[in-house]
Amino acid sequence: MDERHQSAVSFSGPIPYEAGVLAFSGSRLLVDAAQPGRFPSFIDLAALIPAEAQLHHLGLWEGRPLFTVGVEQPFMADGPWAWVDLRRLLGTLDDALFQLAGRASQLLSWAQDHRHCGRCAAVTRLHEGGERLLVCTGCGHGVYPRINPCVIAIVTRGDEVLLARSHRFTNGMFSALAGFMEVGESAEQTLVREVREEVGVEISGIRYFASQPWPFPSNLMLGFIAEYAGGELRLQEDEIAEAGFFHYTDLPLLPPPGSIARALIDHFIAERRAHHA
Repeated sequence: MDERHQSAVSFSGPIPYEAGVLAFSGSRLLVDAAQPGRFPSFIDLAALIPAEAQLHHLGLWEGRPLFTVGVEQPFMADGPWAWVDLRRLLGTLDDALFQLAGRASQLLSWAQDHRHCGRCAAVTRLHEGGERLLVCTGCGHGVYPRINPCVIAIVTRGDEVLLARSHRFTNGMFSALAGFMEVGESAEQTLVREVREEVGVEISGIRYFASQPWPFPSNLMLGFIAEYAGGELRLQEDEIAEAGFFHYTDLPLLPPPGSIARALIDHFIAERRAHHA
């Protein structure tokens, strides 16, 4: 946990003017165009935030209260502020601030998606006891923010690594293989199934690497490294445009720094260099 951020849910009293605000309109975040790591204070936006908008407390950032708010239409704020898509800020914001912005984005999606109860359709409201919980005003049903677990992995074969290009990567970028966990699966079972489905090969020697919260839209990425165990490449054509084994000294366009996919690949490169040294 970054020492600059002290997490909290509830806040009592009026919002102080010096409080920071992570303001979103859809996937776009309001930041300083010249210094994207800088975001506005409440005093900059107090007259622009719609009265019906709900602000969610995120705790303290660098000692001052921090909130997030979502607006349907982006407004123009005086000063250096610009609306920038959150994906474009990956690798621009430092990791802690990007994760905090990602958390804010996920909380706003949760609040938007659960304005009404899924059981009785009555209006929901924030829990009064300080939990991150929406409670139905009709039947009392509660909804916590949902996290969708996913697995992501590279498959190694000696000095080579298996990477794939999704159809949505129109810039030619290759990445690790990934997929959502299904009900009743372990992360390892999901990984075996996803690799088999997407590229037709078998894997073994699965090693856990790291995890990363991923706000597109609200995922927890569980990263693994696996070894190739056999089979010929056979692509799931509706998912994968290209795939292949690449030597660690001759890799295609890779995901940006800051993503767990890039961390997996960089770790593999470092391992192979150390092995040959």
